[in-house]
Amino acid sequence: MVPDHECDIGISTGAYGQLSLAEALARIAEIAPSAEVCSWGRHSLLEFENARAVTAVGLPFTVHGPFTHDGLGSRLPSKRRAAVDLHRRHLWAAAELGATLYVVHPDLQAHKRPWSASVAARLERSFADLCALQDDLGVTVVVENMPFRGRSHFIAPGDLDLQGLSLALDIGHAAIAGTLRAWLENPRATIRHVHLHDNHGKHGHDLHHSLGTGVVDAAPALELARAVGASIVLEHRVEADVGVSLEHLRARGLIR
Repeated sequence: MVPDHECDIGISTGAYGQLSLAEALARIAEIAPSAEVCSWGRHSLLEFENARAVTAVGLPFTVHGPFTHDGLGSRLPSKRRAAVDLHRRHLWAAAELGATLYVVHPDLQAHKRPWSASVAARLERSFADLCALQDDLGVTVVVENMPFRGRSHFIAPGDLDLQGLSLALDIGHAAIAGTLRAWLENPRATIRHVHLHDNHGKHGHDLHHSLGTGVVDAAPALELARAVGASIVLEHRVEADVGVSLEHLRARGLIR
């Protein structure tokens, strides 16, 4: 069921990377009820002017933590601890500013490698560390499923024990991995957050294109997200794609 207000879908600042965070949030506030701040590079919440911008605009927001690639599952204890500490600093800033949720990538390797039980165990140890931070800071931490088989240990339900964290279901990533149906039918984790974008499925790239331009049907994920009370975010890399996605959703009666 579509909510009474026009749109219940937030927009990632990743589509406005050429703008300051203040400018990005101002544009998002014109068309959406919430934002997701990509806390790296120009939009890092560790920068004072960005923290001030979040407060000034006053838009409800979630935070996407910085990428740590293979850090959370690294065999080097110092590298694993550094990855957890990086999230700690961004998560602390998110909590201080009033974020409702914080997104973490598990692992994403540059090249395909065999499944490793030891990597999985280290990832789960990092999740346990992040769960402790979640409890201390009072911000929900969610782990995002990844797109490429052989390059991540978290592409399908049950791949990893999230150690008390919840799931950010990225439907574009799931379409590439061929696991979208599995996630929708039995995620084996609590879904708190959903990312929407489009691509060409199993044989494509992680394009983050506008909805309706590829093979990904957003409707089932929206139905599930609304049923369980998960937050929803359009995650694009280009501002023009945001408008196309919103028009696509309106045309299908998925938002007003």
